[in-house]
Parts: sequence; structure tokens; C-alpha cells
Amino acid sequence: MEQELQEAAGEGQPAESAAEPVIEPVTENPIAPNSLRVGLAIEFLVALIAVTVTWEEIGGQGHLDLMPWYVKLILIGGFCWSFVRFSAALARPGKWRNRRSVGWLAALIVLAAAMGLITYYYHLHEPADDDDSDETPTTSIDVPNQPPTGAHL
Repeated sequence: MEQELQEAAGEGQPAESAAEPVIEPVTENPIAPNSLRVGLAIEFLVALIAVTVTWEEIGGQGHLDLMPWYVKLILIGGFCWSFVRFSAALARPGKWRNRRSVGWLAALIVLAAAMGLITYYYHLHEPADDDDSDETPTTSIDVPNQPPTGAHL
């Protein structure tokens, strides 16, 4: 009985020192893991379409046509993967600014900068338009003004 009273009063237990870290309980994730996976997979597919269309509109279709397919695959796939991982890091319980979310946000910024720089490179090195130079020479004939021949009215 005495021991129960001491435990209730807090006696007999070692005092917590200020140096010991306090561990907060992790709250449960309100989203079920299976539905989160399906949602992230759908987000990846939508991101593929959105990133492709946005890059095409901003960078120009002509510049994208000059790039090899594997450059576009790596950059678009990497950007979409980073975007989904960033979303997954934000969906984790706890603070939204953790090491994972900041790392994936940095990856997004680096990949977007790489997309811009590669597009700019292909803009500077695109083939010149040869529309101004004609392959066939043109000749002009100067016909003096003569009155029409034939009957006059």
C-alpha cells in the first residue's frame, strides 16, 4: 500500500535530468497505407502528363524534339519520382519540414534547373534556318511598255 502511494506521489522514481531527450509519441497516420500507395501512383501518372506538357509549353516543342529520348526520360521521370517522394514525405506524421521533405524539395529544384539549362543549351545549338537562301536562281525580264497590237477601238 505504501509503495502505491509513493508511486502516485512520484516519490521513489528517479528525477528526469534535463539532458535526457523527451520522446513524443508518434501519432497514427490518418491515411491507410494501401490507399496512400494508390494515391501516390495516380499522382505519379498525372505528374508525368503535367511535367511533359509544361516543359513542352515553356521550353518549346522544337527544342524538345532536338533532345535525345533518354535525356527527356531521365529528367521527366526523375522529376515526377522526386515530386511523389516529396508528397509522401509531407504525408508522414510529424513536422512537414523534416530532412526527407527538404531533400526531395532540393531534388525537385535541381531537376527543374537541369531541365531549364538543357533546354537553353539546345536553344543555343539548334540548326540554323535555311529559308533565306534559295537554291534556284531567279531571273527577271524587263519588257518595255508597248502599245497593244491589234484593233483599236
